[in-house]
Amino acid sequence: MDKLLLPFETLIAWFISEIYEFIPNVGIAIILVTIMVMLLIFPLTHKQTKSMLAMQALQPRIKELQAKYKDDRQKLSEETMALYKETGVNPLGSCLPMLVQMPFLFSIFRVVSKPELFASTGSRLFKDLCAPVKTAELCRANAAELVKAGYSTVRAEELAAKLPASKYFLGLDLQTSLKNYTNPSITVIIAYLVLIIFLAATSYISMSRQQKINPNTPDQMKILKYIFPIGISISGAILPAGPNLYILTSSTWRACQQELLYRKLIIPHREKEGNQDSESNKDPNNNYQPGLARQKRKKK
Repeated sequence: MDKLLLPFETLIAWFISEIYEFIPNVGIAIILVTIMVMLLIFPLTHKQTKSMLAMQALQPRIKELQAKYKDDRQKLSEETMALYKETGVNPLGSCLPMLVQMPFLFSIFRVVSKPELFASTGSRLFKDLCAPVKTAELCRANAAELVKAGYSTVRAEELAAKLPASKYFLGLDLQTSLKNYTNPSITVIIAYLVLIIFLAATSYISMSRQQKINPNTPDQMKILKYIFPIGISISGAILPAGPNLYILTSSTWRACQQELLYRKLIIPHREKEGNQDSESNKDPNNNYQPGLARQKRKKK
């Protein structure tokens, strides 16, 4: 896994280091690099989202087939595949884009968590995090390891206690989690609480929008829009602020992208297809017929 992610991690660390050269703030660098990565994989997430929405739009018809052929699995499979072919939907269409973008997402999370391990030792970022030591290993070494490297016992204990150096963004120590503070000040507590609230809010908004897009969401799945925010709030207290800042930035981006794709894809397709069902016209979420317009063009 490490060898697979190394090229991505090296590239992301280079971008963070270059941004830090001009804007010496790790928090801003994390936000800007996250946006850059999300822009880079936007074509993949765009395709993935389109495939997901297409599958959601077919759920009512798939349920009809399941009810009709509940006692004949082979016929159900045949009719389902025929439906996919008729509508131009690939049931695996969202899988490949997701797999392709995963190395980027894993890599940026790892780099943001411990930037000193991936930044070039000659970069300003590494020097600010690890000076006076010269290697990433010594930057995260304990006192005994620093003594072996040639530092005096007193100096080794000092370096082990302060390295890697803390970097702050809006009152947040990007390399420390809330649970690791021994006596946090009221300012620190407020800063982390605001971060956790925003993490939970973006998670709730994203899940709510997905369920609004797909009104056929099973009742047992609807509870996820409450479970996910709780889970991400707990992780917000456990993870360092740096990774949380990445999660918040990427989640906000995805929520905005989801809203954009909903407005730009589903509603226009409904209008082009000219659905005449008055009830459906009141709720545009169900009217997206993926691939139908393309089939009509082919017939012409």
